[in-house]
Amino acid sequence: MLLTVCEAGGRGSEHPAQGGDRGRHHQMEHWLWIILAALFFECKGEDKVMQPAGDVTAAEGDTVTLGCTYETTASYSYLFWYKQEAKDFPNYVLQRGTTGTADNAPKFPKDKFNAELNKTSVPLKIQKLQLSDSAVYYCALRPTALTFGNPIRLTIKPKDPPKVSPTLFVLTPLQPLPADKLGPEVCLATDFYPKEGEMIMNVKGGPVSVNISNAVLSPKTKTYYFIGFSNETIHSCELQRVSSSNEADDHCTSIYPEKAKLNFYLLVMNGVRVLFTKTLAFNTILTIRGLIF
Repeated sequence: MLLTVCEAGGRGSEHPAQGGDRGRHHQMEHWLWIILAALFFECKGEDKVMQPAGDVTAAEGDTVTLGCTYETTASYSYLFWYKQEAKDFPNYVLQRGTTGTADNAPKFPKDKFNAELNKTSVPLKIQKLQLSDSAVYYCALRPTALTFGNPIRLTIKPKDPPKVSPTLFVLTPLQPLPADKLGPEVCLATDFYPKEGEMIMNVKGGPVSVNISNAVLSPKTKTYYFIGFSNETIHSCELQRVSSSNEADDHCTSIYPEKAKLNFYLLVMNGVRVLFTKTLAFNTILTIRGLIF
C-alpha cells in the first residue's frame, strides 16, 4: 500500500466542466497541465516500503525480528513502526530518522522494542515476547507523505512447560463389580506432561497397550490425567518409562513396610529382654546358693 504524493499546483487542480465542447476543452486543458507539470516541475520518485509476506509465529519468552526494507529518493526521511491489536487503531511504537533521531513511545520501551536503521532497512526487534505482543505490525516511511508497507501478523504461542513424569497408581475396587461392568481394576496416571506415549497394563494374558489421546489437561497445574481400565487383574502398569505395581500382588511386603521393620525391632528387643531376665535370675539363684551353703 503506497501513499506517494506529487503536487503540481496551478490550474491543474481544477476539475473539468461537464458537457459539450466546453467540457472537452477543459478536459484537454486539464491533461495539458498534468503533462506540463511532469515536464517542468520536480517530482520525486515513488517511496516504497516492503515487508515480508506471511505471518510470523514465535514462542512466549523468545525474541523475534520483523523485517522492513524501504526505497526513497529523499535526502532525509523517518521510519516508523506501528502495532495494531484486534478492534483497535494502530498504536505508535517507535521512530528512527536518517539524521540520527530516535524515539520510542512510553509503553514500548527500547529494551523490549528496538529498531536499527540503515540505508535500506529498519527491522523491528521484539525481546522477551509475551502473549500480549500478538498483533499486526506496520512499517511506515515519511519523507513527505506517509507510506505504509504490508502488515505483518505476529502470533505468540504459550511456552511449553517442562516435561513432568507421571505418578501411577494401580487401583482395585473394594467390592467385585458385575461381569458386564467395566473393570474391575484401574491404572491411574496423574500430573504428567506432555501427552505422549502409550499406557502399558500388564495383565495375566500379557501386556495391553492403551492410547492416552483422551488424557485430560488440568487448567490449574497444566498437566495431564489419564485412567486406563481393565477387566482383568492389573499386575503393573507403565507410562513414559515410569511403572507401578499392584500392591495386592505382594500384600505382605508392600503394605506398611515401616511397620514391618518396627515389628522386627520390637521382637529383637523382646528377645534381648527375655535373655537378660533369664541371665539375671540365674545369677540371683547362684548368689543365694553361695550365701546359704
